[in-house]
Formats: sequence, C-alpha cells, structure tokens
Amino acid sequence: MVDLTLEEIHRNQSIRISREIIGQSEEHEQKMQANAQKLWENAHKHLVALLRLLDQDYDESCEKATRPLESFSDDDLAYLIHVRLRTLQGPASKKIEPEAINDLKQRLKELNQKYSDLERELIATQESKKNTQAEKVALEAHLAALRQIQKDEVAQDIQSPKSGTEESRDLTPVPDWVKIWQSSKNFEKTSAAIFIMGEMGIALRPSIIKQMAKRLSLSTANKNLDEALNWLMSPEGNEFPILVEQISGVVEQGSSSGGNQPAVLHLTQEGQVAYQVLSGKISKENEFDTLIRHHSSPEHTILNIQAGEILVDEGYRIQGRAQAINLSNGETYIPDIIAVDPKTGEVIFVEVERDVSKDQISRKTKWMKFYEASNGNLYVFCDNLNCQRAIQGEINLALSGLNFNSFLTNLHGLRNGKRAGKDGSIWFSQRRGNEK
Repeated sequence: MVDLTLEEIHRNQSIRISREIIGQSEEHEQKMQANAQKLWENAHKHLVALLRLLDQDYDESCEKATRPLESFSDDDLAYLIHVRLRTLQGPASKKIEPEAINDLKQRLKELNQKYSDLERELIATQESKKNTQAEKVALEAHLAALRQIQKDEVAQDIQSPKSGTEESRDLTPVPDWVKIWQSSKNFEKTSAAIFIMGEMGIALRPSIIKQMAKRLSLSTANKNLDEALNWLMSPEGNEFPILVEQISGVVEQGSSSGGNQPAVLHLTQEGQVAYQVLSGKISKENEFDTLIRHHSSPEHTILNIQAGEILVDEGYRIQGRAQAINLSNGETYIPDIIAVDPKTGEVIFVEVERDVSKDQISRKTKWMKFYEASNGNLYVFCDNLNCQRAIQGEINLALSGLNFNSFLTNLHGLRNGKRAGKDGSIWFSQRRGNEK
C-alpha cells in the first residue's frame, strides 16, 4: 500500500465529506420531486374520473378525437367539471335520481378530503426540503471551517521538519557555570526542570512539578522538586546565574476557580542556554508567552492553559489554539482551543470563559459565530459553577429557536473530582437538540 501524506489524507477526507453532503442532498431532492409528481398524477386522475362520471358522452367524443381526458390540463378539467356541476344544479338536475345525487355528493366529499390530504403532504414535503437545505448550508459552513483547520495543520507539519533542523545547534564554548552545575549534587532534579520547560514550553509551576515527578519517578508531593525549582530561581552564591524566573503581571491571589493562581514561570536567557547545552536544540517558546498575545488577560491565558491540560489528560488531542476561521458572511471566528475527540475522532471547538462581567451586546454575536463554525456543537470550559450557569443561560438565549448541542464544564468542579452523571465525562452540563 502506498503511504499517503497528511495533506492527501485531509484532502481525501474533505472530498469524501463534500460528496456525501452533495449526494445526500441530491438524493433527497430527487425523492421530493418524485413524490410531488406522484401526488400530481393522483390528483389529475381524480379530476379525470370526476369529469368522466359527470359527462360520459363528452368522454367518448374525446376518445374518438384522439384527445383523451388524461391529456387535458388541470385547469381545463376543473373548468369542465364546474360547468357540468352548474348544469346539474339547474332544472335538469331534478331528473337525476336521489341515489345518484347522494352518490355524487359522497364522491365530491371524498375528493375534497383527498385534496386536503394532498395539500398537507405537499406542505410537509416543502418543509422537509427547507430543513434539508438549511442542514446542507450548515454542514457546508462547518466543512469550510474544518478545511481551514486542516490546511493550517498541513502547513505546520510541512514546516516542522525544517524548523527542527534549524533548532539543532551546538553551543561552543560551554560556559564555565554550566560545567560547575553539571557536577553539582542537585543537577539531576534541576536539569529535569530545564529539560521539561525547554522541550515542552510548560509555564505553570504545578504542571512543571508534575512532569518532573513523572520524569524522575517521584511523587508530586516530594519537596525536593519544589526546592529544585526554587534553586533555579534563586541559586546559591554568585557562581550560577538565574535560570528560571516568574513572569510578572499575574495576580496570584483570589483565583475565581478557587485557591490562588498558579505561578507562571519561564526560562531566562541563561536558562535557554542551559537547555541548548544539554539538548543541542533551541528551547520551545513558553506557552504563556505564546498565548498571552491572543487573550484578554493573564488570568484568561492561564485558564486556557489549564483547560488544555485537562483535555489532554482526558485523551483529547490539541490541534490548535486561537486559530482564525473565516465564516461564510465574511466575519472571523477564533476559538480558544481546537481539539480532537478521542471517542469519535471529530474536531471540536472549545471556548474558555471566566466569571467576570462581559459586554452583553457582543455576546450573542459570539455564540452565533460559534454555532456556525461548530455546526451547532458548542463546548465551553468555565472557571467555576456560577460562570457555567451564566454561560449556559447566555447560549440558550442567543440561540433560542435553533437546534444545537452544548457541553459545559468548570475547573473548580473538576479539581474536586466531579464528573458528569450521564456518562462520567468532564462535561457536567449537556444539552442536546431541543431539550429545555
């Protein structure tokens, strides 16, 4: 089997999805047209039968003239029927036997009922066609969003091998303090922190401790891990530079998700040198430094990082962050996180919300953009329960009358071990379809 490139796989997936959407739409259109044709033929047949009943002589003359009643238009048949009914209502109608009159009335009643049934079926068919068309438009909008994501992902994959070779470089000469550090007793634990921050770009102190414990096969409660980070931030004596520092501008006290905000750390220039000496590569950009450019505050940036870590722990794959998506109306939608669901393999968009006052005028526009890009599947990560309830209310109000699915959770509940009662997932509030 010939291996396909990632770009070809994504292109094939896009083509297959497009063909399925178009095929389903055309198939439904053909069914509706066939049904409408059948309904018309049935109604036309009843008109012919009624005129034939009212005037058998005229029917025979039409047959002899090779212009049978079936070839007449609906309007012509209706006109001829009305003419004969008016004639029957005159003096000549008295010659008709009472039984024939009753039979005619019954036939007319049945015909009216059939017309009513056909009219209802036609309205239902038109409504079904309208819904199908709306669903097609929504799927095409969602497909366009997915194509943009795949295009950017392929571009990143193509560029990544080149950037990887550019990052590999030797540092000569090695600074003297690095050699002294390598021979020190705390090198194993402190170098683990440098490796983790350089390789992964992790910024939150608790996350760095967690990864250090994993790498060194220690408990996260081991105080030596904290001490190692403290040494990197404030080394003893003057022979070592500061390798790790705390990012300023982040308020530590009073996190709305409960407890204090985690300390945000990054490598200093000397710390980047240390990583380059140890690995031969340029360190990855710090995730906080990367994301703060796209978010409204340090607190919102931290919550985005925490949400991403929880999603990864639950098996989701983070495919993108703060990636712009062009919508069909010319506007732009920027989801906080783009992830892949481990159960279905579907791409989902995740919004991250904090419990702070917001501009209500722009909120409806936000949720409408989210609705279009996600095809009505809204995932929201909040910092606490109050925020989760408020956001659910906002979504319900903004998308009132639309068919959507919403999945909401909050960091405070997850920290306390809470899970959804329905399926044990991290999404506490799950609203599907037209549920209230």
